[in-house]
Amino acid sequence: MTKLKIISLFIFLSGIANFTFGKASLPYTEYDSIAKRLVKLKSAVPIEYNQYVQTYITEYIKNENGSTSLLLGKGLHLQPEIEKILKKHHLPIELKFVAIALSSLNYSLVSSEGSSGIWQLKYHVAKTYGLKINSYIDERRDPLKSSEAASQYFEDLYKIYEDWPLAIAAFYSSPLDVNKAIRQSGGNLEYWKIHSYLPENIQIIVPRFVASMYIFNFFRDHKLTVQTYKPLQTDTVAIRNWTTFQQIEKVLFISQENLKEYNPIFKKGIIPYTANKYFINIPSVTRKVFKELEDSLYIFKDKEPGLVTLPDNRPKVPNPADTAASADEVEGDKSTADEEDETRVEPPKPKPSAEVIKGKALLTYTVKKGDGLGKIADKYDCTITDIKKWNKLKSNMIKPGQKLKIYVPKAQLSKYNKKK
Repeated sequence: MTKLKIISLFIFLSGIANFTFGKASLPYTEYDSIAKRLVKLKSAVPIEYNQYVQTYITEYIKNENGSTSLLLGKGLHLQPEIEKILKKHHLPIELKFVAIALSSLNYSLVSSEGSSGIWQLKYHVAKTYGLKINSYIDERRDPLKSSEAASQYFEDLYKIYEDWPLAIAAFYSSPLDVNKAIRQSGGNLEYWKIHSYLPENIQIIVPRFVASMYIFNFFRDHKLTVQTYKPLQTDTVAIRNWTTFQQIEKVLFISQENLKEYNPIFKKGIIPYTANKYFINIPSVTRKVFKELEDSLYIFKDKEPGLVTLPDNRPKVPNPADTAASADEVEGDKSTADEEDETRVEPPKPKPSAEVIKGKALLTYTVKKGDGLGKIADKYDCTITDIKKWNKLKSNMIKPGQKLKIYVPKAQLSKYNKKK
């Protein structure tokens, strides 16, 4: 049986029929019922009921726009798989409610600090526990892979604090924040004794965790319904070359929104080429059509958004040096720095020929302060590799005043000249 502390406010107000708790006003008997339910709740993670917890329980009970009903449906669908991973690591299965508290199980959620996925893992944490993150891929958005990484992180945090609420707080913020709060509180090692010493934005996680656990166990007592969450049955297929969700939609008639839901790790809707291939989930009913039309997925129009093609329509494999050194292409959360996570196969470099510059006109661009190859490539609708080849550059280093050869379509020369 969980040891549950009921704050003294309930004792002082025990004779009052109604009182205000947090932002809501409910009959005292309602709070008393919530407290009694939590006392009966078996949990390996110590929980406490207080005004902070009640604030978030009230939010769930309100069920604005059916948000709680939708969350219940999605949670009940996904939680069994998360539980398996937690059990494998001998962790309390109650930790599954941390993901609900953090993200409401939104796979693609990205915080202002760059944390991502249902567990809102920070970049350095995700990399430490083996998740792949680069310009195209973010495995923090994979609910199962991220749950594996989160479990390992919880294991390590519990070894430090030997207290689950403290470990949960450190998971959401960092051990540095928790350790500082412990020092400021005079060395207390109980979460609720350091709660007020934590940064205000960090104080939400443990109360939301308890509230999430409560609502998933007692939603029926509040007459909340569960909105059925039943995604289409999917099959996994290998992608053998560059393609996009847009191209898949054109060929297989699967909406891009559904593709994003089935395959949340692809940040830009682009599936890159690697020697090991990427796999995507598609509705099972489209598998036969996929096999028949797969080759059509890899045929792109010239300058397909986000992609580069060679003259024979084989997508060009990015040169790792291009993205690693270009400040213009670095996305938040340091993702481009790890572009080289993938094992890439470099195609033979085509020899310069008339075909390469057929229909092209040459202009000279003078590098300005703040320019990078990525920025210049975007301006002239070409690639970093093109610019390096045209100018025989061995690195991405350029300097103000440097002259660069740029080839552009002859028909659009005047337009590009205006950009110089």
